Amino acid sequence: MIVCRRRGDYGRKWKLSAAFNVSQHDRAPLDLFHETLGCGSLRRAGNGGWYWEVNRLSDISSRIVPFFERFPLVGQKANDFGLFRSAVALLSKPVVSETDYVQVIQLREGMNRGGKRRYSAARILRDYTPTPPASMAG
Repeated sequence: MIVCRRRGDYGRKWKLSAAFNVSQHDRAPLDLFHETLGCGSLRRAGNGGWYWEVNRLSDISSRIVPFFERFPLVGQKANDFGLFRSAVALLSKPVVSETDYVQVIQLREGMNRGGKRRYSAARILRDYTPTPPASMAG
C-alpha cells in the first residue's frame, strides 16, 4: 500500500511512503515470510489475527518486490502488486520529482479496487504545494 501522511515539515505537505503487509489468523505463514525474507515485523491484529508488515523502502525494493516477481501473485492482487511495484520504483529514486509524486498518488488510486482511504487523491493534490526552486522563491 502507499501511505499518505500529512506533514507540516515537508515542502509537499504530504509524505508518501510504501508499506507492505499480510494479515492472517494463523501466524505460521507470516513467521515463514519473516524468516525467509529477513525483514519486517509481526504484530497482533485487533481481530485476534496477526500482521506481518514491512515499512522500510529499501527492504520493500530489495526483498519484497524481487520475491513476488519470482513467485507471482494471481488475480486482483497481481494487478495491485504491479501498481505497487511501479510506485516503489518511483519512491526509490534519489530525487522524487513533482511528476513522480503525482504519479505515485495516481497509482495508489488503482490499488485495492480504489478501497477505503482516509485521504482522497483529490485532497492530497489540492493540498500539494511543492517547494519552489530557489530562483522562484520570494
